[in-house]
Amino acid sequence: MKYITVLSPTDSDAATLAASSQVATLPVANLQNMQPKRKWRSGGVTESITIDLGAAVACNGFALIGHNFTSAATIRVRGKATADVTVSPAVDTTAVSAWPASGKPSITRWPQWLSWVSWANETALRYWRVDIADAGNADGYLQAGRLMLGRYWRPSDNFDLGGSPLSFDTKDVQTIGDFGDTFTDRRGSSSAARKFSLQIIAADKDDVLDGIAEIQRLRGMWGDVVMLLDPDADARFHTHSAQVLFTTPQAHSIAPYFTGNGETWSVNFESREVI
Repeated sequence: MKYITVLSPTDSDAATLAASSQVATLPVANLQNMQPKRKWRSGGVTESITIDLGAAVACNGFALIGHNFTSAATIRVRGKATADVTVSPAVDTTAVSAWPASGKPSITRWPQWLSWVSWANETALRYWRVDIADAGNADGYLQAGRLMLGRYWRPSDNFDLGGSPLSFDTKDVQTIGDFGDTFTDRRGSSSAARKFSLQIIAADKDDVLDGIAEIQRLRGMWGDVVMLLDPDADARFHTHSAQVLFTTPQAHSIAPYFTGNGETWSVNFESREVI
């Protein structure tokens, strides 16, 4: 299992986005809205999105959520210090599958599909471009509900084993009548939102204060992030990844363990999927 990974959209939400095409009522700006059901929709199945972050950021992660991609879809991410991103870019992932190696899962009524691309990069770059191709898409267009580009956080040590890392926040109603009859009311046509409940009891202090603590400070309980329990989960990637909100206030405690950076700090990840 690769270590838990968290990506915040703070940088890309402040960026200027432009798409190669868009439906007037479903503009590319919808990708900067937290609600994945508010879509950007293109006019074709081979499209691009340019991203001007406004300031240079050493991005190494990209996520697209709530899309309609088929198993043939590919994503290519490029970055450069200047606006001519397609000319000798400093970062170029080349076209990679929008899905893990096992392909698109054959599961029905999944609330929001999530695609993830990551790369090694330590160079701060202002201008980025995402190319998406899905020639076999019978819809005749591409659409997605959320975009995140930035620098992800990953701890030096993974989250602690135990507890309840995955549960489902089911809102269905069950009512028992006066004579013992049972009545139910289904709340939602897709699966219930997932909840991740994770912790790291003793994390490197600098990992915490320079990374996840800053993400939680800026996102609070109002702003979404992408959380990947295991970026290499392959066939289980869809169950181990989600766009989530933190559901408890940020809090850290000091543990009686030490690294080269001093005492260790705890991290709690209580979150709920956005559907």
